[in-house]
Amino acid sequence: MSPAPLVLPRVLVVADVDAAGGEEEWLRVLRGLGQLPPGLPVAVQVRAKGRPPEELGRLARLAQAALASRVPVVLNGPAEVARALELAGVHWPESGIPQRVPETARALVRSASVHSPQAAQRVQSLVHYLVFGPVFPPGSKAAPAVGLGVLRQVCAAVCRPVLAIGGVTPERVADCLACGATGVAVVSAVMRAPDPATATVRLVEAVQARP
Repeated sequence: MSPAPLVLPRVLVVADVDAAGGEEEWLRVLRGLGQLPPGLPVAVQVRAKGRPPEELGRLARLAQAALASRVPVVLNGPAEVARALELAGVHWPESGIPQRVPETARALVRSASVHSPQAAQRVQSLVHYLVFGPVFPPGSKAAPAVGLGVLRQVCAAVCRPVLAIGGVTPERVADCLACGATGVAVVSAVMRAPDPATATVRLVEAVQARP
């Protein structure tokens, strides 16, 4: 199965197994996203915190099949697993960002989560885009929001595209982009939506409304 090509996404769906409420519901969401129109600036990140590499690989293969190559897949996990499965990209949490780009990640689109302007500046040379937040109170976990002001600082501090994450809804997209974000990343806005494809299209429309 050839992977869908990945340009830098403007909407990143973080497909977290736990946030979806389990693997069955997670797969339902991914199958819904497999019905998206082709060509949207959307990517799906497979995330399952605490799972070993072999389990992450199994989930990534399920995601590839559910998405039917219509949406590119990014792995939140080891680059060697992403490369072995010919995924489009790899994502690192802030605590797992390497000191240098590993050989297994050089052919992948690379991204990382950051939580401060300082962290964003420190790692920007290793990645193609950054995910920053939580900007608003997240729906998938209990965490304090940092606000739009800090998002603006991060976007001004780096020369990489920034996706805003944390409590993002279509109504909040314009505020994020006004701070300099290139796009948004979401968890519960899609993973807990009755119609995941429609929820994703609404986010894309909100992002594309502001060039």
